Amino acid sequence: MRFIQVRVIGMLALILFANAATSHAEFYIGGGLGVSLPNSFSNVQGIGADSGLKGTDLNLATSPFYGAKVGYFLPGLSWLGVEGEFFYTNPHMEQQKSTSTGTFNIPPFGPVQGTSTQTVTGAHVRMATAAANLVARYPGKRFQPYVGAGFTMNWARFSSPATRFGRSETASDTSPGFDLMAGVRFFLTKRVALYGEYKYVRSSFDFGSNVLFKTDYSANNFIAGASLHF
Repeated sequence: MRFIQVRVIGMLALILFANAATSHAEFYIGGGLGVSLPNSFSNVQGIGADSGLKGTDLNLATSPFYGAKVGYFLPGLSWLGVEGEFFYTNPHMEQQKSTSTGTFNIPPFGPVQGTSTQTVTGAHVRMATAAANLVARYPGKRFQPYVGAGFTMNWARFSSPATRFGRSETASDTSPGFDLMAGVRFFLTKRVALYGEYKYVRSSFDFGSNVLFKTDYSANNFIAGASLHF
């Protein structure tokens, strides 16, 4: 009985080794367009001269999504891959009412506790993200659902025509974050595929210069694209 078990285990090992040896690495490149539905700037807090203030959430506008990706599925583990991605959006901030609460520095009276509501001028917001993702897929020949998650580096630029001390409010910040994704890929040919994808991205930004607030940012992105596989 032990001899039979050893032979069975040996045969299974040979089968797995043969599959791994004949399973080739897969490289792909792709690009997609879509729509980004950002959540509001949340957890808004003043910095610098405005430190001590907490503001209400700031609404952001829907934006086009532009992205490109390159990926690699591992030999012997055709379901597991790594992916690099770059995408760009413009979630502009809308003109809106905003309420600030906390300690106001009002010369010559000094610090004053209170609440103030004012109209906030709209601003141009640009977001660029580079991501490194780990991807798991069902390695079907035509139909391939997949999920992924990864680390992101996010660059944001905020520019408003509103003035502070005679200067327009302009600043940028680079911050780490993360993304989550789920999608499905359909192969038209052995090399060419179409895909649809949902992507969630989250980060935080600390705007300096004369844009005196820090905030959390997140967005829901819906993308359609094509990829070429080698």
